[in-house]
Formats: sequence, structure tokens, C-alpha cells
Amino acid sequence: MGMLKSFRIGRVGGVEIRADSSLAIIAILITIQLYGQLTKPGNFPGLSHPKAVLLSVASALLFFASILGHELAHAAMFRARHIPVSRITLFMFGGATQAKIEARVPADEFLVSVVGPLTSLAIGGLFLLIRQARLSSLSPQLEYLLRDLGVVNVTLAIFNLVPGFPLDGGRVLRSIVWKVTGSPATATKVSARVGQIVGLLLIGFGILLTLKSGQALDLWLALIGWLLYRAATATLMDVHRRQLLEAATAGEIMAPPPPTVPADMPVAAVMQGYLAGHDGEAFPVMEDGRVVGFVSLRTAQGVSPDRPAREAMLPPRGVLEATPGERMDAVAGRMEQILNPTVLVVDEGRLVGVIEPEDLSRYMTTGTKLTPQPGV
Repeated sequence: MGMLKSFRIGRVGGVEIRADSSLAIIAILITIQLYGQLTKPGNFPGLSHPKAVLLSVASALLFFASILGHELAHAAMFRARHIPVSRITLFMFGGATQAKIEARVPADEFLVSVVGPLTSLAIGGLFLLIRQARLSSLSPQLEYLLRDLGVVNVTLAIFNLVPGFPLDGGRVLRSIVWKVTGSPATATKVSARVGQIVGLLLIGFGILLTLKSGQALDLWLALIGWLLYRAATATLMDVHRRQLLEAATAGEIMAPPPPTVPADMPVAAVMQGYLAGHDGEAFPVMEDGRVVGFVSLRTAQGVSPDRPAREAMLPPRGVLEATPGERMDAVAGRMEQILNPTVLVVDEGRLVGVIEPEDLSRYMTTGTKLTPQPGV
């Protein structure tokens, strides 16, 4: 849901744990709220301010430990389903467990999603059970904080089960629709649409609650709704993007190739036949059916006119190769790994086209495929 810069705080069970910088904001707010409740006149007479601060900080830490427990449950289920986990990140509105690959079957999605809220429910129940036991060693302040932690965790469990993507409940809904339709894309669309509706409802309810109570703190619910709506909308856009990429091949997206320069062509011939009048433009240098570099006016200057083009070229950094029939989702995935990538589309050793980032952007914007070149 749009995290800021995060930093590493440790590892649990081999899983990296990171904290988003926004976590500090909610930590301070929770501590201040708890301190205010503990020191409110008439609530706990005789409680010293240092002890109130200590209890507030400890309670806030237990709250974040509860969120971490929720996310560790997700990670444990990912591993139980043989899906590797890269990291857990805690942030202002909860946490996110990032897997290295997506769920492969609906059962993976269902089990991984449902275990988080169930864990929060169990943690909340444990806090309430300890408080209900009324152990003689528990002070009234501890009983109050245990009840608070219990209620908050149970509330989080219920809220997370709301069927709006990307909440856990939305992912549960996605797994069910996926099972029924057999289409993960359709399932994601349905759950994301529900996520948008839930987000709008939360925004409206948060605004109405604020107008009724007059307390700006009630806008928190509207903010959560807005972030949920944004996340669901981004998911829908991602599904659309994936479907566009899956529906096209490199041969349908590529632009015509620039003229190629034989590697053994003298620099004088390259200057006259290719580079004259083409300041700033680079031409691919071919040798044994492969692009081995790029030559431009800048790289050729200072090289003896009788030397071959291979001695005036730069190596092909940031250059990828694809076949005309390769699906664009695979090509785009490789392009994302490189800064300013260029994809050379090669068919049986012959350069038949080029894909630059702007070619991909054009297709994603218009959805229009180019007519394949003759012979492709």
C-alpha cells in the first residue's frame, strides 16, 4: 500500500524482517494514546508518569509483536506450501509478507491468506484470556492494557477478513473465485473490484463519523479506505498490464531494426555510409550473426580509417535478445531488470527488429500491435 524507505531490523526463522519508516509515526501515536488513557484523571489514581510511559511503550511493542506474529504465520504457511519467502515488512497500517513466487493453485492462496487473521484472533484471545483470569499479580493498568491488546487484535482479525483485495479476506475471495472460474486473472479482477467498493465505503463511513464526532482522529478510517482503494485500483491496472503483455509477442511490438554494420567494415566506410549526418545515433555491429557492439560518430572518431568497425564500437551494455515469437510478458520481465534496456529481436541469426522502452510504453498505452516484418 505504498511504503516508504525501510530498514532491516533482524531475521526470524531465516526470514528477513524490515520496518518501514512510517512505522515510527504509528508507534508514536499509539504510545501517546495509551499514555493519555493511563494518565487520564480518575482512571488509575496513583500511577506515576514514568510507569505510565513504560507501560505505554511496552504495550505498543506488544502490539507490533502481534502484527509480526500475524505476518510470520503467513510466512510459515508459504513455506509449508513450498513457496519461498523473501521478506516481511512492517509499516504504518500493518505488514506485508513478500513471497518470491506467486501462489500456484487456489489452495495456496486460501491457506496463506486465512492463517493470518486466524493467528491475530488467537493472539487477541490469548490476551483476553490472561486478562480474564485476573491473576493476583496483575495490576488494574495491566488488565486494562491486556484487554486493549486483545480487542485490537480481534478487531484486526475481523477487519482483515473483509473480502476486499489486497486484505487477507480479499485474497480468500480471490482463491474461491479462482477455484470456481479456473482463471487467476478473473479472480484478481473480482476481488480488486470488491476492494475498491470496500475502500469507498470506508472513506464514506470515516467522513460521516468525523462529521458526527468532530474528532479528526476518526478520519483514520477514511485514510485506510483511501489506501485500500488505491491498492485495489493498482491491482486492476497490473492485471490489465499483464493481460496486454501475455497477448503480444516481441515480433508484434518491435520497431524496424536500424541498419547493421559488419564488424570487419573499415571505419572510413562506416563514417561515409552510416554515421554521416547521424550525430548521436548508434548502429549495431554484427559479427557471426550476433550484435557484438554499437558504433557511433563519437566512438569512431580517433580510430584509424582503415581499422575495422569492431575496434570503434562500444560493448552492448543493457542489451537483451529475444525471438519474434517470445511472449512480451517474459521480455518485459527481463527489461525491468536493466536500466534503459534495448531488446534486439533476432530470427535465426538475423536482426529483424528492436524494442526500446518507448515501444513498450506505446503498446501499453494504445494496445496496438505492429504488423510483423516480412519474413518474421
